[in-house]
Amino acid sequence: MKVNNASKSTTTDITNSKRSLIKQKTISLGIRLLVSTLLKLTRNRRKKLVQNIGKTILRFANKTRKRAINNIINAMPEFSIKEATDLAFDAYGNCAYGVAESFWLSQIEPDIFCDEETLQILQSGTGACIATMHIGCYEAVPLAVAKFAKQSVTLTNIPDFLADTMDFYSEVNITAINKKSENAFSELVTRAGNNAYISLHCDLYANQTEVTFFGQKTKAPSGVVLLAKLTKKPLLLAYAVYQDDGQVQVFFETLTSDKLAEQNTEQETTQESEQTVEQVMAQIYQRFEQIIRQYPSQWYWSYNRWKNYSS
Repeated sequence: MKVNNASKSTTTDITNSKRSLIKQKTISLGIRLLVSTLLKLTRNRRKKLVQNIGKTILRFANKTRKRAINNIINAMPEFSIKEATDLAFDAYGNCAYGVAESFWLSQIEPDIFCDEETLQILQSGTGACIATMHIGCYEAVPLAVAKFAKQSVTLTNIPDFLADTMDFYSEVNITAINKKSENAFSELVTRAGNNAYISLHCDLYANQTEVTFFGQKTKAPSGVVLLAKLTKKPLLLAYAVYQDDGQVQVFFETLTSDKLAEQNTEQETTQESEQTVEQVMAQIYQRFEQIIRQYPSQWYWSYNRWKNYSS
């Protein structure tokens, strides 16, 4: 009896595994057909279609929609409910398009802006750690980095049905590491040590470092700062936004100890003193807030960034 039960269990596992594989391949094929169809459209038509799909999804996603509206009102209380609702739909549509463009990165030629100091870092070939955010075209930052450097690396949350096919990254010379991998951070450390340019989204909630964001305490992922400190690489901040004509613009800024010290008004610092992780993250989030206020309709408002937690 035990042998038969074990045999049945093994057979069931194999069957489920085959079904799962078939399902993943079917979804992957469906997405590829959808992308192929979208690419036949002009970019403006493609953008409007994806934006409308995003807005339609939000209309039926009650929990996501309510969170987005509440986040906007809490962050910017000067907004009325109607203004917050309209902004939530515009932002969701724009972000849907920002995500979708990851599938045709080879067609994007971003305009890149930075000062001379930052340009030297990007062209040096010695690597850097880059704090970025979910605004505009999500993968335009590592795409822009690849225009300067041989090793542009980013951390992504690749769905299972796409994990085996990441051509949309590799064909534009971006190395994408699956954040669900157990050794993801150690691989980032290795690549940073080998002079790669690491772009990490760090405007999500994570139970790591306390920050103040839109006047409210929350916690944020500090991996990009820890990585920079551990590998002694320059720390940059970058973001990508769409212009009215659909052109993507990517902005790079250097975060140096001197600049951070000048901005820190709450406690005394000197050029010789090293900034703590908390201080650097505070400055990153202060800058994020400024960018979001400038481009509120391009940032993803629906994520639960202000979770309650015990200090």
